[in-house]
Amino acid sequence: MMRRLLTIASLTVLTTLPSPFVQELAAQGQGQGQRPRPEQRRGDDRPSQSEKISRTLNLGADGEIHIANISGDIVVTRNSGNSVALEIVKTARAGTDAEAKEALSFVNVEVVERGTLAEIRARYPGFENRRGDRRGMRVDVAMRIAAPAGTRITVKSISGDITVSDIAGALALETVSGSVRLSNTGRLATAKSISGDIEMADSKADGALSAGSVSGTIRLRGVTARTLSLSTVSGNVNVEDVTSERVDAQAISGNVAFMGNLAPNGRYEFTSHSGNVRIAVDGKTGFQLEATSFSGGISSDLPISAEGGKQPRSLRGKFGDGSATLELTSFSGSISITRR
Repeated sequence: MMRRLLTIASLTVLTTLPSPFVQELAAQGQGQGQRPRPEQRRGDDRPSQSEKISRTLNLGADGEIHIANISGDIVVTRNSGNSVALEIVKTARAGTDAEAKEALSFVNVEVVERGTLAEIRARYPGFENRRGDRRGMRVDVAMRIAAPAGTRITVKSISGDITVSDIAGALALETVSGSVRLSNTGRLATAKSISGDIEMADSKADGALSAGSVSGTIRLRGVTARTLSLSTVSGNVNVEDVTSERVDAQAISGNVAFMGNLAPNGRYEFTSHSGNVRIAVDGKTGFQLEATSFSGGISSDLPISAEGGKQPRSLRGKFGDGSATLELTSFSGSISITRR
């Protein structure tokens, strides 16, 4: 058990590091200097210039979209028809209006349509060519996409929030500095952020679903998946009313909380290195319990038939028919099991 705790940090960081493709995007955007979070950009009151691009893409009811962005929020919603409505807004900020207008020309947005596949990519060649003369210029590219419900979407971003709602197609979402928010989605596969929260509500996955953040909280409510793998280094993990046969939730510096029903024969592992583990269940499904806290207390409102007697820092036993498996671990926090 100790060995498992000590390896959580390295495992979590490995699963949430940006992909090589995102690292390539970051290299492109180096001309922007340090990339602030979206809320910081909104407070930038320097002179600005904007340019709007609108396109209609005919990908069919179950097409595919690949999006690569460097700086700017991305919002995907459902379109009632079979076409994709694309709206791109480039916003440049600089010391003067003239410089902001010039900065707009430094950024190109490529939209390539090939049958049922569309690729949307922001490129910053102007910034790459002006490494020593950028005068604090910044260009954000915001994207709003209304797509048919069955569209498959992949998003890779450096700085900006990703928001997806009412899309049933397969989703793979990744941002470095920003949050990922999903609601009423049907086939989510991955959601990752280095510096931002992951929020999912009323969403489904065909099989396994993974979500990870290095510096952010993970919140799931009403999510259905065969297995859930959730990890954060600095933040909390909150899981409520999920339907899953297996849940593995880990936090290095934060609390882990689960509130909902256990599946018969399901397996649930909740671990925090520096935080508390809180479980609230309805008590209708029995479970085998193994709880260990190295420097905190363990409490249960449910009657646990302890095996080998209750120890100050560990509790092993059974509740009810013991059909599910519940493994709870905290290094420097307390563990509690309550009836919902």
